[in-house]
Amino acid sequence: MPKLWILGFVVFCLFCSTVRAESPKLMKVFSREAPIQLEFELSDKDWRWLGKKQEIKVAVYAPKHPPFALLLEPDIFEGIAADYTLLIAHSLGLRVQVLRYPDRAAAIEGLDQGQVDMLIDYANDITDETDFKASIPFTPDAIALVGREEVLTADLKKPQNIRIALLNDSLSDEWVAKYYPQAKTVRYASPANALSSVAFGNNDYFIGSFATVSYLIERNYDNLLSVAKILSTEETGPHFLFRTDETVLPHTVNTVLAAIPTAQRKAISHQWSSGSDLWQFQSRLALTEREQRWLDQHREVRVVVNPLYAPFTMLDANGQFYGISADVLRLIHLRTGLHFKAVEADNVAEMFQKVSQNEGDLIAAMSYSDERDQHLIFTRPYIQPPFVLIVQNSTTAPKGLSEVKSLAITSGNALWDWIKTEYPQIKLVKAENASLAMQWVKEKKVDGAVHNLIGANYMIDRYFRHELKIATRIGDNLSHISFAVQRDEPELYSILNKALADISPRDISLIAYKWQGAPTVKLNTWTVYRREFYWLAGIFVALVLISLSWNYYLRQKMSTRKKAQLKLKEQVEFRETLFNSMLVPVYVVDREGNILSRNQAWEDFFKFDQKHLDKLALTSSLHPLAIVYSTLKEMLNDPYGSPLLRHRYTIKNGDEMSVIIHQAVPYMGINGEIVGFICSWQDITEHEALLLELSSARERAEQASRAKSTFLATMSHEIRTPISAIIGLLELTVTNKTFSKNDMEAVQVAYESAKSLMDLIGEILDMAKIESGELELAPKWTDFDELVQPIVRVFEGLARQKNLTLSSHIDVRHPDEIFIDPMRLHQVLSNLISNAIKFTEHGSIEIGMKCLRKKDQHMILELVVSDTGVGIAEEDQGQIFTPYKQSDAGKMQVGTGLGLAICMQLVKMMGGVITLHSEQGKGTHITVHLPVEHRQFQPAPVESITAVADRMQPLSILAVDDHPANRLLLKSQLTRLGHFVMEAENGEQALQLWRKHNFDLVITDCNMPVMDGMTLTHLLRQEANRPVTIFGLTANAQAEERARYLAAGMDDCLFKPLQLSQLEALLNKVFRHVVQHKPAPKQLASLVDLSVLRQLVNDNTVLLQQLLLMTRNENIKDMQQARLLLEKQDNTGLARCFHRMAGAAQVLGASDVEQHCRELESYAENTSDFELLYQRSSSVLELIMQLNNAIDDFLAKEKTIDG
Repeated sequence: MPKLWILGFVVFCLFCSTVRAESPKLMKVFSREAPIQLEFELSDKDWRWLGKKQEIKVAVYAPKHPPFALLLEPDIFEGIAADYTLLIAHSLGLRVQVLRYPDRAAAIEGLDQGQVDMLIDYANDITDETDFKASIPFTPDAIALVGREEVLTADLKKPQNIRIALLNDSLSDEWVAKYYPQAKTVRYASPANALSSVAFGNNDYFIGSFATVSYLIERNYDNLLSVAKILSTEETGPHFLFRTDETVLPHTVNTVLAAIPTAQRKAISHQWSSGSDLWQFQSRLALTEREQRWLDQHREVRVVVNPLYAPFTMLDANGQFYGISADVLRLIHLRTGLHFKAVEADNVAEMFQKVSQNEGDLIAAMSYSDERDQHLIFTRPYIQPPFVLIVQNSTTAPKGLSEVKSLAITSGNALWDWIKTEYPQIKLVKAENASLAMQWVKEKKVDGAVHNLIGANYMIDRYFRHELKIATRIGDNLSHISFAVQRDEPELYSILNKALADISPRDISLIAYKWQGAPTVKLNTWTVYRREFYWLAGIFVALVLISLSWNYYLRQKMSTRKKAQLKLKEQVEFRETLFNSMLVPVYVVDREGNILSRNQAWEDFFKFDQKHLDKLALTSSLHPLAIVYSTLKEMLNDPYGSPLLRHRYTIKNGDEMSVIIHQAVPYMGINGEIVGFICSWQDITEHEALLLELSSARERAEQASRAKSTFLATMSHEIRTPISAIIGLLELTVTNKTFSKNDMEAVQVAYESAKSLMDLIGEILDMAKIESGELELAPKWTDFDELVQPIVRVFEGLARQKNLTLSSHIDVRHPDEIFIDPMRLHQVLSNLISNAIKFTEHGSIEIGMKCLRKKDQHMILELVVSDTGVGIAEEDQGQIFTPYKQSDAGKMQVGTGLGLAICMQLVKMMGGVITLHSEQGKGTHITVHLPVEHRQFQPAPVESITAVADRMQPLSILAVDDHPANRLLLKSQLTRLGHFVMEAENGEQALQLWRKHNFDLVITDCNMPVMDGMTLTHLLRQEANRPVTIFGLTANAQAEERARYLAAGMDDCLFKPLQLSQLEALLNKVFRHVVQHKPAPKQLASLVDLSVLRQLVNDNTVLLQQLLLMTRNENIKDMQQARLLLEKQDNTGLARCFHRMAGAAQVLGASDVEQHCRELESYAENTSDFELLYQRSSSVLELIMQLNNAIDDFLAKEKTIDG
């Protein structure tokens, strides 16, 4: 066993020595650099040592480290390191032998063992080996952080769990931890593999040589990877390693490296990498202290970009900013450390707006113009393409601006004013951006568009190929593409200018070339060599696919055909089933009238022998449908007529005659001509019989409705006419204050009872209106205290007759006024109280009313009527509110059963609810809830009826009515109101009076013998030579009647009975032909001798007041007559009128008034100057008006009678 262990150990040692002793590979060195003569000084001792040395061995190691060490061909070593190695050897007069080792460790060991003289090392950090010393870097380099195009978005904030790719022999984990302590590192053998892992998302970042990553990104990962940050520029760069015992060789190599001029160094570097400038990190920007402080405080700058300004500024689907401006900003980032965040804007105006509103710090790409320079500061341009004219790609397109009529150009473009001046005939159209302008050219909205050459080429090549083209250059000025910043950011402006100045024109040109040129395609050499194979394979695959496709097509076609056959069979079955399942008869007939097909309903309709019918065509007169063929024949003669024929026929089905609606639809043949008809019919025999019966029933119902309406109208008119007179005369009595208080109460009850009777009479009409939907509410502001008490007083006498207690309880916390229809509320309350008294034999009836407060101006009015009557059975309560329905107890009373039904409908119309709680034998409790608005009492100026003459001129009124009582009532009411009244019994008599007198107002009854009111109105309108007001008066309270009279020419139609206040309000609106202003009232004692008057009436106060009142009324009539005579210029009549007024003044002892009347009487008899007579008459009438005012004032103070 120990021998086996010894044998294994010996084999292992031999294997290790074999691997370690693997000999390095000899390489040929290739360089494109021509030898140059360098100036440097060495000692004689050094030259002798070199002369003796003659050849140096240089070690390199795998893998490749582009651009320093490359193996583009087997056994050939080239790259920056090869160029410097040959340059050093040539300068020192030495030959070079390059040995390639498999890895860095093997190369270090070869150097240590003396196999080579020096080692080319690419590691970014100097080796820790103390046995070696290094030369100065033969080319500058830096340690760079590489990521996936994230340089412009945000700084790397040392996030957790990021993965960083490193090279095996590169930076240590401790070095990385200084920058990113929580990062995870992953090692790779070559830079290419490390960068690939970042490009394809396996790692987040790569840290390595700036020259290496620039070389690889430029060739493989352009627009995919970018340098995000420069981490370090100290002690980096490729160099040569020597053994520590070597003294001459390290010294001579460093001497040669120091002697190489910078231009030569840059030439070598640019030969291998066009994009990277390895010398940019050797000097920092010369920033002022203020600029440096601003830079320290602003690590992120917001860049406003237009995604449509290609190729300068573009955004991908992820919002990543790229383009020429992005590449320039990336170079600025490497020089300043600034991070740029893209802010999107769709047009020039929005870009300016975002910067001015501090939503962005700078604009990424903007063409300079004087107009734009007034708003923002423009940096030095980083690219200057010329302006060009873009037109459609056609031979007829304009070749220059002289042929352009309309031109699209962005707002603020530098060429705007120049084109306006040089080409005034061109219509300039502002475009939001250049891309939109080019789209307008494509859509022929404009003839051309202005853009810079780079943008135009890029857009046309990628988006408008073969559609647009560049016609010519415009002007001599260039488009200066610059950054634009706010004027209050001088530090940012200066930093950007210094960074742009530090960027070489070569770098800018390379960026512009990159975005103008076509994308490079990396060819696969194997694919190129095996192209024939692919052609053959492609043809074979195509044939196979075609064969499979044809086979699949045939199978699909066969399957489709089978499915179509099954579908057709199903459709035939469906058609037959549908055809025979139709309940109406359907048949198909050809042009000759032969029946081709018919359904089961057709056969069931006819009771004839079907075999006999089968032999007959429609052309045969024996066929029951022969009458149809003549109609079908008309359609054959007029194929462009109606596509659907519907006719009514009466045919015999074998047993009886049937009425049918027959319809026919033509169907066309392949030549477009009618080949037959699809016909059907519907038996409407029973339908027509039902319609006839329904029409008869409807006629009977309408006749009954008309009879009911006629009856209701007649009943209303005949009852209202006498009651109207009673109510009017009672009202006159009630308003007469000479009545004693005891008599007044009885008359008041009689008056209110009469009004209630009139309201109750209207219930029948109300029910009819409710049923027809014609009843309307008339809400108004009503005194809360006037809602219940008047109704209770009406029913107190009836309650006393039955020894019942009728009491009311009104909540003292009620509002002053509520908005409601008082008449309809009184109607509801009257019905409820009447029913309560009717069905209560002993006990009491209680009425309660209060308001339940809600928000704002709204309340709930609660009205409760409770009694101790017989009550209502539970089975009757559901129908008690139905018209003409009564409970068992109600059937024993006199009534129609309409009261509660009307109450229910009225309450619903007012938006309320009515609830009933009743128990048989104990009584009934009815509650009504109504929503109302409320307000505080708003006093209005109240004037007594006798004071009307104090504020308006009396009217001359013609009252026409065939009923003596109504005529007397109307005259009494108008006289009480202080107006002059003449009477007529019919329309003909009224017409004669109208022709003799001038009236301000005509009030006529509508229904009269000899001549009715409508005829009178028509004749008055024809003969009137001045405006006249006509009021109709009727007892028929139906709305359609009022509308009929208004249509006849009446100004208004009034319903009997007329209340005094209602009549007063109407007369106040009547037009007066002579307007007089009432003089201020004087004391009566200053106009008449009251002591003489009191002696004349023996100190009888009542007689005195009657005398004054009579004098005032006569004065009003005489004044009215005087005005009429003035209009007629009747001097004689006017003298008599003033004579009467002088006599009345003499009776009162009004000597001043009497004297003026006597003088005017004498003047009227003798003068011919009517104008002066009119003026003096007006003065005297004014004096008489003052006397009347004094009388009214005196009577009002006495408060004994109302004037």
